Amino acid sequence: MTRFNLVDGRFTQQESDRLEFNSSRRGLSKDFWPTYSAFANTFGGTIVLGVDDSTREPIGVEDPEKLVKEMWDLLNDGRKVNVNLLSPKDVEVIEVSGKDLVVVNVPRAERRKRPVYINGSMENGTYKRNGEGDYHCSIPELKNMLRDSSDSSQDSEILTGVDILDLDEQTISSFRERLSKRNPSHPWNDRSDEDFLRLVGAISKDGAGIYHPTVAGILMFGYDYSIMAVFPNYHLDYLEFLDGGKEWSYRISTGTGEFTGNIYSFITAVSNRISLNSGKPKELDGITRIDDTKTIRAQRELLVNALVNADYHGLKGIRAELRPNGFMVRNPGGLRIPLNEMFDGGVSDPRNPHISVMLSLIGLSECAGSGVSDIVATCSKIGIPYPAYSETSDPETVTVNLSLTAWSERKDLDEAILTMMRQNPSVSLDSIAQSLGMEKNKLVRTVNSLKENGKVERIGGTRGRWIVKS
Repeated sequence: MTRFNLVDGRFTQQESDRLEFNSSRRGLSKDFWPTYSAFANTFGGTIVLGVDDSTREPIGVEDPEKLVKEMWDLLNDGRKVNVNLLSPKDVEVIEVSGKDLVVVNVPRAERRKRPVYINGSMENGTYKRNGEGDYHCSIPELKNMLRDSSDSSQDSEILTGVDILDLDEQTISSFRERLSKRNPSHPWNDRSDEDFLRLVGAISKDGAGIYHPTVAGILMFGYDYSIMAVFPNYHLDYLEFLDGGKEWSYRISTGTGEFTGNIYSFITAVSNRISLNSGKPKELDGITRIDDTKTIRAQRELLVNALVNADYHGLKGIRAELRPNGFMVRNPGGLRIPLNEMFDGGVSDPRNPHISVMLSLIGLSECAGSGVSDIVATCSKIGIPYPAYSETSDPETVTVNLSLTAWSERKDLDEAILTMMRQNPSVSLDSIAQSLGMEKNKLVRTVNSLKENGKVERIGGTRGRWIVKS
């Protein structure tokens, strides 16, 4: 049962990127459908029918059974909406202050079903959610969703306008040396550079039989100016804020001419900086350190995940920040699989699978989908919070924050729990308990106390979310 709180006859909850009030007193409002599309194409959300959206007062639905039937009929009518994402458990009729309300929990559409659009028009009927409002998707946003909906890899495209000479020989040599050290008997070690690049998917022939770099090849081995000719918004940025101030003290950035600017060079440079700032003895073996700690590996894995899953057509580049108590990575493009599946592991759906395979050759990518779950396990072992994921929709980005401070060092357990709920509103109690190293029954008592004190509430059931009020 969905729970709502009222004060002076009004809901305390406000409309947001995951909550919408809709009157629909005498029948299903036409405004329901843009919100259905917007929630499906963004983060999912709850639509409460029978509530005045300006006053947040429950006014009730006169005939909830008729309204629900009308909704199901239209959901299954391809002329109204191209895909029905709802199941019976997503719709419920509840009574609040003697009024019947209809609560509809719209799940986020998985990538192969997006875009979700209405009225038979993809161009004019596709919406996304921003704050408490729905907006028409732009043509670039539609193209992003269509690219993501395809099972074709985004990084296998042959770039006929780019030449093999746009690949940096030193980067290729460094990569091959790294592979040779890691796997001296690998059958590709004795191949020519051209054969090697072909075998790893970095180059491919066009219709005339001429080799050109692929998207994966130019990103992994190219010069940054050649990459930006293909992806104008391409930018890699790493900054250190280790003196506690607002100004960075060290930076690695594309476009400066100080390094090649491709993905491999960036990973190498940033990994070495992370190791150098760890305060441990520095015995480096290429990208990894012989005495790598679990914390160093977790930071490096988050960086690799961002590079493998980035949408390089996006409007923003990749940014990483190292601070005394945390590491942050942001990449363009939304999440391809749900957070719970990422945390559980075993599901791999990278946006750039060829880049992932290349990095796996040198031990930097988990193609089996265990990368995030391995980080989660590491966090539990060393007593730090799980990586906190957050998304924006305009433009689409994913930001991951990894706290380097153990929970045991935090004085306020309540604030630790609320922080995890803010960072990931869909986080489960099991995940919170494991991250904090608590017994679940103790956590349940603490969360119940937070609910009673009005600091947090739960909207929806197993597919619901936390709303932190403080």
